[in-house]
Amino acid sequence: MKNIKYIDKKIVLELYNFTLRHKFFHLVIKFIINISSYVFFLLFIVEAAILVLCGDFRVFKFASVVIGVIFFNMFLRKVINRKRPFDVLGIKSLVEHKSLGSFPSNHSASSMIIAVAFMYLDFNMGFWILFMALITGISRVFAGLHYVSDVVGGFFVGAFLGCLLFFMT
Repeated sequence: MKNIKYIDKKIVLELYNFTLRHKFFHLVIKFIINISSYVFFLLFIVEAAILVLCGDFRVFKFASVVIGVIFFNMFLRKVINRKRPFDVLGIKSLVEHKSLGSFPSNHSASSMIIAVAFMYLDFNMGFWILFMALITGISRVFAGLHYVSDVVGGFFVGAFLGCLLFFMT
């Protein structure tokens, strides 16, 4: 467990410092972080509205699984209450952020469950949203907001519960 913590800290510092040294990349990371929540929320709302307008009863499963997994991840994060890298490593995150729990990453879990939800409806569209989810999670490590294990944990929560609830029930 100590090795994982050491590796987690080392990766965050390396990626964070890389971002600081490359101004264009720094701007790209900030842009991704600032818009990703809105993009995923908009995708979710628009798809739910389309399903309702089309009378597609999958809307109930689509909405309830996504919302349920997001709330479960928020609960899990409160219970674990891991400090964020910028609170532990003496760095300033690239974007303003509260010092709330870090593991598992809410953004990673939320974006992943939305990607899996879209795969449930349309695999091809879900694949592209999965790619966006991966970029979202990785950007949060570059910004000093999360450790790699936070992002992997969030992806696991979203993907595992999403696959279980969408494809196994």
